[in-house]
Amino acid sequence: MKIGFYAPMKHPGHPVPSGDRKIARLFIELFESLGHEVKILSLLSSWEGKGDTGEQEKHRRAISFDLDRLMNDEESRKLDLIFVYHVYHKSPDWIGLDLARFLDIPYLIAEASFAPRQAEGQWAMGHERTRECILSADAILCLNPVDEHCISQLLPNSRAIETMRPFVASPELRGDLPDRSSLVNVYGGLDPQSVWLICVAMMRSGDKLRSYRELSAALKSISGENWNLIVVGHGKRHREVRALFSSIDDRCLFTGELAQTQIAGWFRTADCYVWPSVNEAFGMSLLEATSYGLPTLSYDYGGVGTIIEDGANGFLVHPEDRSLFTDRLKLLVSDQSTRSRMAAHAHRKFSSSHSLEAAQIRICGILKQFDISS
Repeated sequence: MKIGFYAPMKHPGHPVPSGDRKIARLFIELFESLGHEVKILSLLSSWEGKGDTGEQEKHRRAISFDLDRLMNDEESRKLDLIFVYHVYHKSPDWIGLDLARFLDIPYLIAEASFAPRQAEGQWAMGHERTRECILSADAILCLNPVDEHCISQLLPNSRAIETMRPFVASPELRGDLPDRSSLVNVYGGLDPQSVWLICVAMMRSGDKLRSYRELSAALKSISGENWNLIVVGHGKRHREVRALFSSIDDRCLFTGELAQTQIAGWFRTADCYVWPSVNEAFGMSLLEATSYGLPTLSYDYGGVGTIIEDGANGFLVHPEDRSLFTDRLKLLVSDQSTRSRMAAHAHRKFSSSHSLEAAQIRICGILKQFDISS
């Protein structure tokens, strides 16, 4: 099967790492693992974050040239299905729906989000287009239960809505574990006998900075415990993030941005993944951590609860309960038996619900209804 793929927010080859880019790549990997051919329809983004209607219209006009190109491209006529990832009012789909209609082929979207309050707002044009795409889609793959709830309000009792768990490829676990002592020699500042906590996140304004603020406050409250924190990530707010941890700086290692293979090494060495996940849909790094069997701690935002089962593979805390977040953090650091029990459950839950193999089974079931599953 030939699949036309478009990600209006950030294309899969974008140079800036992000969860959005990672999920787009994962869907491509998922389709290709099943033997399908994926054609990237466009590298143009429709995303506009300031509410500037003039800029939004400029994006739409620029993208329309790509749509015209695709409609006149002989290769496009060989497509069997259009798949668009991450559609919402700030990044509407101006390509996939029209191309699917022109070719008379199925139109699928994943991680669509619908916010009724934006109907008369600064992104009204994108909101209306997103509404049209959702109403027209042959299938809507919902990875976040919050999005699924909103779409269900727009499409009550619709068979087009398909629940799908976020997924990543199973990690490569063969070979010896990285030696903690050698890492300490290279990086310094880490105690090989302490509990190693890890988080992986960009350092930018807004929710990411809020998450760092929440994490630093919790760690300061348990400064008497035996822990080290490894922070993987970089960004424009790097100095402000470092300042948040200044009083416990001797307990923290900031690695900067790392390649995926390097991150994997830290995941294999760490004891727990801790990240408040403020306003995150579900958190790809958190999901990757569970794939390595790391117990996790997070606030209960968005679809984070689809990954963390409170008390099983980690702890999920109400966003307003900072005291409980700190208590759970202290328990993870101080209780080896809790970490071991949660690690075992993390492995089981990942394999059954969030692995590439689980996603293959789910997507084949969705595609089967269009008689194009192979």
